[in-house]
Amino acid sequence: MNSQTKQALYGSLPYNVAGSAIMDFKPVNAVHQHLCAFHSYAVDQTRQVEAHHFCTHLTPDFHQCIIYDSDAPDAKLLGIEYIVSEKVFSTLPENERVYWHSHKYEVESGLLQLHVKSMVSGLVTDPAEKPAMLELQRTYGKTIHTWQIDTSPDLPLGPPSLMMSFTADGQVRQDLVHARDTRTGQDTLERRLLRQQYLHDYEKAGGSDQWVETGQSISFEPVIRPVKSD
Repeated sequence: MNSQTKQALYGSLPYNVAGSAIMDFKPVNAVHQHLCAFHSYAVDQTRQVEAHHFCTHLTPDFHQCIIYDSDAPDAKLLGIEYIVSEKVFSTLPENERVYWHSHKYEVESGLLQLHVKSMVSGLVTDPAEKPAMLELQRTYGKTIHTWQIDTSPDLPLGPPSLMMSFTADGQVRQDLVHARDTRTGQDTLERRLLRQQYLHDYEKAGGSDQWVETGQSISFEPVIRPVKSD
């Protein structure tokens, strides 16, 4: 087999199957939770995207999530989100907290949902969601998207973007919510009403969602600097 023929195998089904047989994917295999929500660009709340989080809990106080635009096999990798407990968030310096958003409204409104397989019934989903939502209600996220998929659907162009979530009714685009609910068979309003039965009153920590009060947020702008070398 010549070099050209060998190169043509790359990315083929036989090559991928062989790779799965001889390589480990331990960090990926550690993912054990799929959450679906919506993100908005920190400096442009009118730009919103559906975000599928595939999460690993490294400790009770720290989760890390890979974010895709869907749960399809060919889903596009949008970015990452780090999730911390209130205990950890309260230790962050003030100049760091500007990057973080709360999850209180996402959870209480029903926007943040445990995404289950299509054949799994609500009788299974509801008990599985309860401990997750009780925990996530009091957490904070730092989210960076490296793919602006709403404006560049084919390639990840431009600088990364800080992303935020929502803090009140009237912010999230209802067409996105309706499309998600229709596709998944979920009901965001139903989730909201159900969670009112078990979620406790919670006052989020100060310093998160700073854009709400200031009307300003972080934008990552490319800056050309001299390269440091020996």
